[in-house]
Amino acid sequence: MKISIKPLIVLLLFPSFGCIEDDLFDGEELPEFGDVIPNITVPIGRESRMPCVVNNLGSYRAAWLRVEEKDILTIHHHVITRNYRINLLDNHNDNRNFILVIKNVQESDRGGYMCQINTVPMKSQIGYLDVLVPPDILINETSNDVVVNEGSDVSLRCRAKGYPPPEITWRREDGERIPLGDWQGRRYITNKTEGENLNITRVTRVHSGAWLCIASNGVMPSVSKRILLHVQFAPQIWLPSQTVGAPLGKFVSIDCHIEAYPPPVNYWINESTAIFGTNSKYEITVKERGYKRHLRLIIHELQESDLRDYHCFAKNALGEQKATIKLYAIEINEFSIKESLTNKHQSFNRNNNQKYSDIYNHNNKYVNNKNYLSRQSNHSVAESTASDGHSCHKKSRLLPIIWSSFTHLNAIVWT
Repeated sequence: MKISIKPLIVLLLFPSFGCIEDDLFDGEELPEFGDVIPNITVPIGRESRMPCVVNNLGSYRAAWLRVEEKDILTIHHHVITRNYRINLLDNHNDNRNFILVIKNVQESDRGGYMCQINTVPMKSQIGYLDVLVPPDILINETSNDVVVNEGSDVSLRCRAKGYPPPEITWRREDGERIPLGDWQGRRYITNKTEGENLNITRVTRVHSGAWLCIASNGVMPSVSKRILLHVQFAPQIWLPSQTVGAPLGKFVSIDCHIEAYPPPVNYWINESTAIFGTNSKYEITVKERGYKRHLRLIIHELQESDLRDYHCFAKNALGEQKATIKLYAIEINEFSIKESLTNKHQSFNRNNNQKYSDIYNHNNKYVNNKNYLSRQSNHSVAESTASDGHSCHKKSRLLPIIWSSFTHLNAIVWT
């Protein structure tokens, strides 16, 4: 049988009812609350302290009650509840401050708490405890790793709980920007996207990789889940060059770039012979990054018998592809070396012609006007002295500059 709060408090505080106002509290000043009970917000697992301040309590008593369950928690300095996490701040000599302490706060503690004084009529105040809960991703309601074919639509889902309700953000683990597709002739790319569902229309290989579903609500710590998106497609090969030349007796390397998922079987074929491993003649290296592979074949001590077609081959469950590189010999002789150096020299000169064109034009102008300057110097005796002095002074400053320019130009052209 459930007992209502008010009669229960009266029963506990006053075992002999009699005339309460006449006998027990006659002539006493009625108590008043000294301050408003604050609303408190704490993260889960922390400690909560809710104060109740009463002035002039005298022979009256103060009690704490849980509003929703109507449970009595404390009466005066005594703890009534059996919840070991609830207590009063230990200060029996203080008849003014009644501080309700809840240790290791849980979500179930969220709600209203009433501080009550047993006056007639009863006086009470209510404070509310709000419990913050950090986000937690719901694994059973969140996508696992996904494998899809290129060109299909894909949807990744992420669910989380917490209080306040967490927000979901999607990012690429590698920090790359997210292509969201085209709309009305415009391509949309972003660093992150929000929402429980990440929808990608016509997924491509650039969407492959690790995605992070991040849940946050302002309560630390935020949490994330890593979801791998694998986009399947048949192998595709591209070659930096379809023909490669090298001198006989030297080594030569040929390169092949492959894009494929699932990871393909890849190797080199020398006409009809497959080259799988490294030996004294051939050296094979493979660099992988996601769905990309870089194959390199190094041929040591190139011989006439090595001059043939080499095939880069890749195959997976969705298809296969082959690309061909033709290897030829380069003759190295004195003429070819001289021609190569001459071409480099001419290329260097062309790059510097514009830079030194002003100097060259200035020098030609000086040579063409040299005689004119000499004739002008003999114009008259009176003017000659002044003119010659002035001209000589100018020429004396100009000649070193022009000579230096000629010297520098010749050094550039003939070095």
